[in-house]
Amino acid sequence: MYRTLRKYQKPMLRYLLKVQHGALYVQMRLGKTIVCIRTIKIKNLKHILIVCPNSAIFGWERELQLENQYEKGIINLQGTRQYRSDLLKNHFYTTRWFLINKEGYLALPELVNYPFDGLVLDESTFIKGAYSTRKGCGVSRFYCENFRKVSHRYILTGTPAPEGEMDYYNQLRFLDHNNWKEKNYWAFKHKNFGTIAFRDYITPEASKYLEDVLARNCYFLTRNQVKLGGKKIFETRTCKMTKRARAMYNRAEKEMVLEWGGGRLDTIFATTKYIWLRRLCGGFADKEFISYAKLNELFNLLTNELKDEPTIIICKHKNEVEKVCKFLRKHWRVEYIHGGITKKQRVDIQKKFMNSELDHIVAQPDTIAYGVDLSRSDTLIVYTAPDKGVVWMQVQDRIINTATNDASLIVFLIMENTIEGDKILNLEGKESTQDMTRRSVQRLQRKYGLIK
Repeated sequence: MYRTLRKYQKPMLRYLLKVQHGALYVQMRLGKTIVCIRTIKIKNLKHILIVCPNSAIFGWERELQLENQYEKGIINLQGTRQYRSDLLKNHFYTTRWFLINKEGYLALPELVNYPFDGLVLDESTFIKGAYSTRKGCGVSRFYCENFRKVSHRYILTGTPAPEGEMDYYNQLRFLDHNNWKEKNYWAFKHKNFGTIAFRDYITPEASKYLEDVLARNCYFLTRNQVKLGGKKIFETRTCKMTKRARAMYNRAEKEMVLEWGGGRLDTIFATTKYIWLRRLCGGFADKEFISYAKLNELFNLLTNELKDEPTIIICKHKNEVEKVCKFLRKHWRVEYIHGGITKKQRVDIQKKFMNSELDHIVAQPDTIAYGVDLSRSDTLIVYTAPDKGVVWMQVQDRIINTATNDASLIVFLIMENTIEGDKILNLEGKESTQDMTRRSVQRLQRKYGLIK
């Protein structure tokens, strides 16, 4: 069945039809995937490579089928090295759509030898950072330096630069090397950024330069601009550590020693101490569970304020996911998703949740960050927060429902007087910086007459 584009999707389509290489920096659930597919169909491109996170492949397959592309051929380049290679070699000239996970190039470097005329990087933030143009095979180098003969290149993401403005460099370099005056990432950083207290900051002159490049090469859109998705309501629940856990936390923080009934660890590395402190906030001393403080608060939430509400609960570490799920299964229908769960199992769990066969899902953030629809729930509970800003912004969008415009509730469970409060503020700061850049770029685009 033919799907009619929404009013706000039509300018996105006109933009992509007008450019040869384009960037849709459009928030999740606004239809950038369908717009990209329509663009490729209208331009009649013959062989298209879609590169995306593993969790987003199922979403692309579904969208392509809804767009009646099944008869054109859809090949999922996953499996063993030989199996992928045979698929590509045997089906390239009879197939239009090829899907591969973003790490798949390691098993299939010969991708560069095939004459694709369309290349899409979905959730394009995976190409960032410095790389050598002469050696190595990093993901940024692979996509930025190869595929220069592909006639149409596109990048799609709702979070183009969550970690900082430098992340834009490789994304726009992938589209066209001529987008930047600087020849490489290091030259871009040296010329346009300074450092204060080991943190990079963009200079005022460089900020104007960046906004001008973005304005001329990208399309930005948020749900707030088109009044879809409802508001996000943030709430914090503070939990108190037990005396035992607090003593362990204080010693680990001051002396860099983690000691508990089951053992002792020492370190000289700040990153190791950070991991210990984060784990203690989740109730674990290394891998040993020591405290029900957060679990009890979670139980109170689900039996009182959130009674009968389907929820998504995220935990940073695998053992937290399994412990939370085991605890909740005594009272509810619950499944978990972490790195050890296969793609098929993840899809089955998501379908069961959307079909009301589950009450809650407990997941590691990275495993549900891309291409996942969990909008049956409008409540996200953060048991322990992710470290990456890009993952955090994607995960909270999984519960957005643009059809109802209902508000979504995001509840943080934070251990009192710990680093968790600072972690949440850091994630919020990354999100606000990106919003500020987007607003500045759109002002320039109106000035240039690129948008109304």
